[in-house]
Amino acid sequence: MDFFTVHDWLGREGPYNFKLDHILFIVIGLGLGFLLAFLLRKCSKKTVEIWLISLWAFGTTIEAFYYIGLIIFSNVHPELRPFSLESMLPLHSCLMFMYIFPFAMFSKNRVVKTAANNWLVVVNMIMGFITLFVGCPTKGYSALSFDGIQSMIIHLIIVIVPFIMIMTNYYDLQKGDLKYGLALFGSLALTIWIFDAITGCDYFFIYDGHTFGVLYVISENVPHIVWTLITVTCYVLTAIIIHYTVFYIKKYIRTKKDSNKESLSQ
Repeated sequence: MDFFTVHDWLGREGPYNFKLDHILFIVIGLGLGFLLAFLLRKCSKKTVEIWLISLWAFGTTIEAFYYIGLIIFSNVHPELRPFSLESMLPLHSCLMFMYIFPFAMFSKNRVVKTAANNWLVVVNMIMGFITLFVGCPTKGYSALSFDGIQSMIIHLIIVIVPFIMIMTNYYDLQKGDLKYGLALFGSLALTIWIFDAITGCDYFFIYDGHTFGVLYVISENVPHIVWTLITVTCYVLTAIIIHYTVFYIKKYIRTKKDSNKESLSQ
């Protein structure tokens, strides 16, 4: 049974666009993640930190084994390989989580730490959430295949970790933090765009819109630089919306708690 191509663990042959097992995997996974965030909201910072680091380490380990598996498979069955290893590097926007998280957790520099935290919450979390719903189905992976289970788990972690950071107030998002998060995004996007231009790949989906499904209709009719401006603008607008939504929700909750305390003290 070949989990890298068209079969899943039940022996079914793909494609598996938007099947029930895919939706159930997401619903159950997100449910457990949000429950964990809820249970951790009153725990000590050290306890929250242990959970966050453990989730990051688990996801990164799975990703490492995945790429080792791809390399082995490509050497054993090169005739069956439906991909180019060059296009399968862990450089997509979602997977920046693996590299940015340690800076959010361990950096002693306030600006670097703030930029990393803001990136995780306002860009990475929403990209992970979107990919959960469009990544596996649009690629035709079953949720019960090697590719499917790996993609589901890593993207669930990408969503759950920043959500825990918000729920537990591990990252106390401030109004002015967005500029640091966007600066980090700009640096990463420029670096990846140059890499894409050299290799012809499409990491971050900012060079060639064909990997964005139906949006290829737009990308194939405009120059690469125009497509890049369109997608970068979408990233930035999404970041702004998420940032201020989180900020004002947290501000409302904080105000509500303060008013309740005042009422009880009177």
